[in-house]
Amino acid sequence: MEIIVLSTADVARLFNVTETTVKRWADEGALCCQRTLGGHRKFLIKHVIEFAEKNNLEPLGVLKMPPGNQCTSQLQLAIMERDLPLLVDAFFERALSPERHNLAQFLSYLYEHKIPLWQIYDGIIKPAMQRIGEAWQQGKIGIALEHQATYATLDALSRLQARIHTKPSNGKTAILACLGEERHEIGLRCASYLIESEGWQTLYLGANIPPDSVVLALRDVRPAMLCLSLTCSMNARALQTRMTSMSKAAREVGACMLAGGLAMKQQDLAHGLFDHVVTTTKELLDLVSQKESDLSARIPALSVSSR
Repeated sequence: MEIIVLSTADVARLFNVTETTVKRWADEGALCCQRTLGGHRKFLIKHVIEFAEKNNLEPLGVLKMPPGNQCTSQLQLAIMERDLPLLVDAFFERALSPERHNLAQFLSYLYEHKIPLWQIYDGIIKPAMQRIGEAWQQGKIGIALEHQATYATLDALSRLQARIHTKPSNGKTAILACLGEERHEIGLRCASYLIESEGWQTLYLGANIPPDSVVLALRDVRPAMLCLSLTCSMNARALQTRMTSMSKAAREVGACMLAGGLAMKQQDLAHGLFDHVVTTTKELLDLVSQKESDLSARIPALSVSSR
């Protein structure tokens, strides 16, 4: 079973302080804690992250990995030094492992050590999943294993989301969908969770959504953002045809449109069709975390698909 809370010793080890210091933080109300029946302090991960962000604290130590999820000294050092290539290797191995819970624990472990969500998504998950896709294309792994890695990743992302510290609601809503026959939704999931952490509400439509369904959702929800993911390439004429009705509906409700995904590297497909195009969740974060005064009624819609 995954570790849901940290002990006083865990928090002390994470920030390289004494347990007395952690207890003082808790007793002063600076760091939220829960008390067990025996009087022991327990700390939710999201509260620890929130405390670290408010006080500009960076982890100086490493936590123990949950039982059964190996964390070598080399991997611990990689976490401390933000050695992304090594962390990509670790994610790659766990994504292909039959032990699905190991992947979820690993993502939580990265977040516990204050690796930001956008870096987990862009710097670790995205390159690891691209490597898995390449391994399948080269015949090194079968389609069953590739699908296993995909669904293990989606499951791990969902479990991580329950631990993420979210900002207060800003009253804004985003719709996210994979356009047309697009079935790759890991990147879109990452985008959705990142937006939620910034205080947005999301309506996640997922993969393989017909344009007409997106139009209906736009008119019903009237969001500030429409987020479209395009990983599979299509020619400009086909994209224009599918975008026409959605673009019109978005303008009617005052929503901006932003697209992302591997296909959006082809700028000719994006020219003139979207308000914004992003290729990373960091670019997305920069858009949605602007000051309220900078967010006009027409805020960019989003979508980032890593595969």
